[in-house]
Parts: sequence; structure tokens; C-alpha cells
Amino acid sequence: MNQLSHLQPGLTETPTDTLSHAQIRAARAYLGWTAIELAEESGVSFSTVRRVEMPGHRAVRNENLAAIREAFSRHGVRFVSYADGGLGIAGRS
Repeated sequence: MNQLSHLQPGLTETPTDTLSHAQIRAARAYLGWTAIELAEESGVSFSTVRRVEMPGHRAVRNENLAAIREAFSRHGVRFVSYADGGLGIAGRS
């Protein structure tokens, strides 16, 4: 169940491979991590974390994005898309 489901009945979430800068920042905030902690948990550099959290096009290797996704996944964060086209995160159910 996502945070908006109670506000918008029928809004369903689907796992997504997309990782937006906003999703990464939201996931980090959800876990209470600093950017340095995300870098340590994922094994990527601090500068890479800062780059993926900036809006717009980002030149980041797929391996680094996969490592960031895996770090969040280990801590129960899922990246989802919604029927209305929005992207979000979901924690443990």
C-alpha cells in the first residue's frame, strides 16, 4: 500500500526499473540516510550519489544505479510507478 492509496482509491502501484532523482531522494529520506550513508551502503562515490540526485540528464553508469537500487532494496524500499503515470517509492508492507 502506498501513501497516496488512501487519498486516491484505486491507485495501484507496479514495480518499475525507472529511478528518478526524486525517487532516490525520497528513498534516502524514508530511511533517514545522508548522501554519505547512501554512498557507503551502495559502494558508489559520494559524488555519484549527488549526481543521481540532481534533476535532468545525468551521466551515471548503469552499474552504479543498480548498486543504489540494491542498497535500498536490502532495506525494504521498492521503486514503483502508479496507474496515473507517477513514480514513487514504497516501503515494507
